[in-house]
Amino acid sequence: MKPLLCSLGLFFLLGCGAEVADPPPPAESDRPNILFILTDQWRGDAIGADGNEFVHTPNLDQLARDGVRFANAYAPQSVCTPSRASLLTGVYPTTHRLDDNSYGIDSVFALPEYALRPNLPELLREAGYYTGYIGKWHLGEGDPGLFDYWAGYNSRLPHWTGEKYASPYRPEEETEKALTFLDEHGGEPFFLEISYYPPHTPYEAPEEFHRPYAGRDLEHMEYYAACTALDTYIGRLLSKLDEKGLRENTMVVFTSDHGETFRNRPLSNNKRVGYEESARVPMLVRYPDGLPAGVVYEGGVSTIDLMPMILEATGIERPQRLEGISRIQEVLAGDLAWKAPVFVQNRTQPGVENGPHDERMVRLRDWKLIVRRFNRPRVPRRDELLNLSSDPLEQTNLIAMPEHQEKLEELASMLLDWGRKIDDPVAVQLGLRYAPSE
Repeated sequence: MKPLLCSLGLFFLLGCGAEVADPPPPAESDRPNILFILTDQWRGDAIGADGNEFVHTPNLDQLARDGVRFANAYAPQSVCTPSRASLLTGVYPTTHRLDDNSYGIDSVFALPEYALRPNLPELLREAGYYTGYIGKWHLGEGDPGLFDYWAGYNSRLPHWTGEKYASPYRPEEETEKALTFLDEHGGEPFFLEISYYPPHTPYEAPEEFHRPYAGRDLEHMEYYAACTALDTYIGRLLSKLDEKGLRENTMVVFTSDHGETFRNRPLSNNKRVGYEESARVPMLVRYPDGLPAGVVYEGGVSTIDLMPMILEATGIERPQRLEGISRIQEVLAGDLAWKAPVFVQNRTQPGVENGPHDERMVRLRDWKLIVRRFNRPRVPRRDELLNLSSDPLEQTNLIAMPEHQEKLEELASMLLDWGRKIDDPVAVQLGLRYAPSE
């Protein structure tokens, strides 16, 4: 372990709650490379490491064993463009002002109505990193000029480069580009983001990845086959790091922009709501030189926390406006439990039940509150108070039960205070609905 990992004595001091000064930034020669693997519509429960016994993801399961698995990670908004913008800026969608998907725009980074600077790729590039992007972008149709190497596209390209099942599978081609990038730039500090479009619809995985599910009565088999395909390609990327001697000093991040409901939730076709299937995503971080292995962080986090974690690991000064929180020191201290609520800002599915409607979600430990502001007439109010310990499938709404009014008021007050802190007027309005009178 290099600069970020505390000595054994300091580890125990931190674990007992002692206050310790921030660690010094790593020397430039010790700065980690960053391999950031992003997927689209990958549910938080769709990896074996999360306890899923039918999905086949051996490489990601090993990645989890070799690093830190954030068991309760949430996208800041359960749809592509806002979530991706938040990953790159470390702030919530109401702060960067992108609140829905982007099409027909050359680059949202060139438009003054969006607050997308500072951002991670530009900060890393300014610090001397060679930066690259491969795959689905969904932040504009053109090259945004943020990266030294660009092989991205906005969205809606087929998963196959030609005829389905008879032409190259696009994620495999993107993996080849990433392997070439690592061969050519592994000798210098690099930041490479590879963004796979699957397992987003349509569910079309190469037939060889159907085999782990053969003979099994599994709904949405091709969704999980796509997860297995990407797991295989990710395994190739990880093997390349080993081959080039880059394993120890490369921070590998794996996550998704949102999950997938399979049309089983109200106000949603496959995302855009605060239920676990849509809002919770996988989040794995492996960095042998700076983080311990085999850690499960059970507390709630947001994927906007990844940018401050990367900045801390690389020794780059944190911009003041960041709303995400680096979890590195908590991991090093063994402080892995819930400490603060997690928030999600959503706009529900356009065209579904007169949507889109505004929604806010807050979760703390076992309890979750989903509150909605319907933007069309004749849609009845449907707010939900859920207990994930007794009701993990989120089927029983407890909001009208008198014995849970104190918990309702507690979560609503948290939403209200957070909305005021980050200037989210919808969160303020919805928090006031149930918070105790001031």
